[in-house]
Amino acid sequence: MLQEIVFAKMHGLGNDFVIIDAKLLPEQYDLKLLALTVADRHLGLGCDQFIIYNSCQDYYEMQIYNQDGSQALACGNAVRCLAKLLYINSNKKKIDIRIAGRKITAQALAFDQIMVNMGAVSFNEQWMPTREEIWRVAERYMFDPKEMICADIGNPHLVIFSHLNSQDQEVVGKMLQEHELFPDGVNVDFAYINDNKIYLSVWERGAGFTLACGSGACVSFAASVKLGFMDNAAEVVFKHGSLSMSREETNIIMTGSATLVAIGKYYHEVSN
Repeated sequence: MLQEIVFAKMHGLGNDFVIIDAKLLPEQYDLKLLALTVADRHLGLGCDQFIIYNSCQDYYEMQIYNQDGSQALACGNAVRCLAKLLYINSNKKKIDIRIAGRKITAQALAFDQIMVNMGAVSFNEQWMPTREEIWRVAERYMFDPKEMICADIGNPHLVIFSHLNSQDQEVVGKMLQEHELFPDGVNVDFAYINDNKIYLSVWERGAGFTLACGSGACVSFAASVKLGFMDNAAEVVFKHGSLSMSREETNIIMTGSATLVAIGKYYHEVSN
């Protein structure tokens, strides 16, 4: 039996999503399986992350699924895309979004400029390895340990300030994402700073390299400020555009575009 599910396809600087309103889902479904089939670029619609959202009384709940069916706990690009979709559909310029209990505020400044308050970045979480462990990893991969730092913005990141070519980034990103120091995986951010701009590539756990990463932009900016590489505002550059970053007290503010690609029907096959 085929079930129709209305979806929106969107992207933030190339980081793409299939977004579905929870109330439009069938009554019985395996959400992880649905995420796997929808995200498949050959057999499904294709996306970096699969997004489910639900309207509550005065905010929206958001769930994020990676290509492998695992759940992510933060995604700045997806937040901008959802905010843009709601702005298009209901003309709401400002919304609150909750992801796993974390509150995020998004505001449409213009049709293609969405500002998101991503909250604070933490550099002290239980999952983070000790300084000595990080130094041993740095030594193994021949990095300067002073240019590696763990950061958390609802999901875990390891930021490396180094200029590596794309092939080396892929090798190192995959190995570190699977390293025993990170039993739940980690997003690996390769940040290169030049002329007050952060040129960023991110190996995302559960997805691999994506064309952009909003949470990666936030932690890389916050880490660069903490380490004294950057002041309180910067531009984070990806292949298909950039994000403007700033701070309000401890909160990281991210502003950038979000693009609606298509709205359509996905036909989900279920057994009787």
